[in-house]
Amino acid sequence: MRTLIQLFIRQGGLITLLITQVMSFYLLTSQNEAQQEIARRSWSWYSNWVLEWRNRFVDYLSLRDENIRLKMENARLHTQLTNLRAAEAPLRDTLRRQVATDSLPTKKTARPEYIFISARVVGNTLSGRNNWLILNRGAKDGVEPHSGVISRLGVVGIVRDVSEHFSLAMSVLHPQTKISAVVKGFNYYGSLYWDEKDPRYLTLSDIPYHLPIKRGDTVQVSNYSLLFPEGHPAGIVDTAYRPQGSSFLYIRVRPTQPPASIREVYVVVNRYNKELERLSKITEEKR
Repeated sequence: MRTLIQLFIRQGGLITLLITQVMSFYLLTSQNEAQQEIARRSWSWYSNWVLEWRNRFVDYLSLRDENIRLKMENARLHTQLTNLRAAEAPLRDTLRRQVATDSLPTKKTARPEYIFISARVVGNTLSGRNNWLILNRGAKDGVEPHSGVISRLGVVGIVRDVSEHFSLAMSVLHPQTKISAVVKGFNYYGSLYWDEKDPRYLTLSDIPYHLPIKRGDTVQVSNYSLLFPEGHPAGIVDTAYRPQGSSFLYIRVRPTQPPASIREVYVVVNRYNKELERLSKITEEKR
């Protein structure tokens, strides 16, 4: 009680003012219809304003969940689109052979099918010789070792190790990351890799010197890649020339996905990866 009295003594003037204002407002609006209408309109405007800002605040809080949902939906659509293209390819090949030979083959050749898993980069090294990415998706989410990592803009890296909730991937700035790639419009594939020099560029090797490749041409994943979907962008040709005495071009490539600005990615899991690895081991043993 003493505390309440002390509070009233200290803040009595303000409390009296507030009580007086409330009583005055009540008397003004209760005895005058015009003032009542003004009060109702003012209260309606204020209520709508508060409600609008409340809805905006709730929408803002739900953005994270909505963003996660959209990334999952994008991953699902990527999976469907890539597998649809893979399913159409044997049909196109069949139609070409049918036109040429007027005979219908009895079997179709299925190409690798992929599952896309949305992920976020939570760790990224850039200044070392062996550079790595840490992703916030792991075995629990379906990520497997030897899976490709891509972004909307281009190739990002290759998963090396997986824990329950995270995965470790070699970025394109890792000497062991080699990607089967082609220059769009030319039917020759080579190996796209980092030469450990300038982190702004990659190198595309094994491309014959007679091809008229020029600055600005698009480099993309070839159909021989088992880790990345065919045709996914990888880079833009920055320099292309034939070194003296060489049978191949020197091609310097600027990645379409700058390594320093990677954030949202997709892990590309090949459904037949284990089967293909087993066959590769058999091939190596027979050499």
